[in-house]
Amino acid sequence: MAMEELFTKEVLRWRSIRVLTCCLLFQLIGPMSWCITFHTISQGILNPFSILYNVLAMWLFPTRLAVPFVCFVVLSHVYNKSFTVSAWVPITRWETWRRFLSLSFFLKSCMIMLSCAFLTNFYVSLVNPDLPSILIPCQPEGALCNKRKAFILYMGLMNGAYYAYYYLMDNGNLLIPATVYPSRLQRVKSKISISKVKEAYNKHGPSMISFLILGIMLNLLNGKSSWTDGFVILDIPLMVTMFMATILWAISITFFNDIFHIFITEPIEIPLTSEEDINPETDLDSWRLSHALSSSGLLQLLAFMDLKTLAALEPRNFVRRSQIYAISQPGGHPRNWLGIMNPSLNLIRKFTDRLRRHNCPEEIPKVPVKPLDPSVASTDINKNAVVKAPTVTMKERLQKILDGLKKYPVFAYFLAELPDATNRSIFADALPVIWAVQAFGDLVSSSFTEDKYGVAQRNIPDILAAFLQLQKVVDGLSRGTISKRAGTSDSLPAEFKLRRALRSALRSALYTVTTTFGPSILEMKMSAEYQSKLQLYLDFKEG
Repeated sequence: MAMEELFTKEVLRWRSIRVLTCCLLFQLIGPMSWCITFHTISQGILNPFSILYNVLAMWLFPTRLAVPFVCFVVLSHVYNKSFTVSAWVPITRWETWRRFLSLSFFLKSCMIMLSCAFLTNFYVSLVNPDLPSILIPCQPEGALCNKRKAFILYMGLMNGAYYAYYYLMDNGNLLIPATVYPSRLQRVKSKISISKVKEAYNKHGPSMISFLILGIMLNLLNGKSSWTDGFVILDIPLMVTMFMATILWAISITFFNDIFHIFITEPIEIPLTSEEDINPETDLDSWRLSHALSSSGLLQLLAFMDLKTLAALEPRNFVRRSQIYAISQPGGHPRNWLGIMNPSLNLIRKFTDRLRRHNCPEEIPKVPVKPLDPSVASTDINKNAVVKAPTVTMKERLQKILDGLKKYPVFAYFLAELPDATNRSIFADALPVIWAVQAFGDLVSSSFTEDKYGVAQRNIPDILAAFLQLQKVVDGLSRGTISKRAGTSDSLPAEFKLRRALRSALRSALYTVTTTFGPSILEMKMSAEYQSKLQLYLDFKEG
């Protein structure tokens, strides 16, 4: 079984089940209890014992949880198929439209919209039982019953459409683990507050003007209706019910999103390659930290998070960290150290190469073109060498066609690259790189006292060279490479924050290493440029 498949079945599946359980308990204690209490008071019953009895009866016989359960199962399926660990940055406007018009976006949006519509209708039927559910047919004597049900249904669909666009197109599916990880209960309790309720409604709840516009549009679409019927649909009790249902829907969907984020990004402890493994490369899918670091997606992110926690200079990490500097017996091979160093340095170097290729392509050494060997080249009937024209692939032909269309303003608007989009997309993947830098800064420093076999000492020049090379490329970028666009929200984009965090992580790691080793760090074999840079760190002149 592949490691990613094992992670999905053994970790993500059970975390999703815990998310559903936690959200259903919150439904009983929160929104559903509030609906029962409001309905009891609206009937003129102010006896607290009667209110408590109705609430306890719902807790003891939670048969009404069927609708929220189905809705949350559908949302959980969409979340598990759509979450990401790096922000989506479209390079061109055409990429945005292509994603918006894709079949996957349409199907996932339909699932979210239907779940939100049924969830909104569920709250309406709890607050006001006179308004039957969508699945319950109207009675003949019910005045405007079908129109009110249609109003509620379209209102829920509008909520779902707004949330689907935010989740699938506006990086609402981005998972960022907490830097400082408190207990799970503390994080869940922090999501239940009045400020979170206000934030949830401002983020996902539509305004009352949208209610009125939607009601008028429904009235105009039905030619047999009169204006009187339209105003009857928008009566005060219905508006109050819809207002409360929208608030409860916004609270539930935000709470579900936050709880999913908390449980899915919970740290995991992945074991290191043990000393008993004779050849750890024989089973590349075994549950080991060295293999998880070479994976992708959430598993790789959690693996680097575990590596950062493991490398932290804390007494509780001493036992696990001592396994990194151990050597195999017999043989004396530092398999644990090499198993985590190689994928980490490869990740840092690939990230550096991506930045350099886009911003400094002239610094990349070009591969020399070898002259054609006449003895190998094909010849004609007169024994003359024949040089065949290189074949043009279909991808190259399409690229030439697109480059030609970019000359026209209409096509250039959709096909031209957006400013700073490429750098933003690169820095959106910087979180595991940041944790790798922080982890190896601490590991190199701890090796000064804990590495009794010297397994890490021979690789310190390579680690420092990777750090300094990445710092040179990052510092060489202009200030306008990643800029905050006018008209956006006050919060900075995730990729802008990651760029700042990467710069501070590099400086912090290099200061940690240089202060630990002192002037002896200059005796290692490195280029003169890197030694002069390290001298600035030793003199505390690098700001």
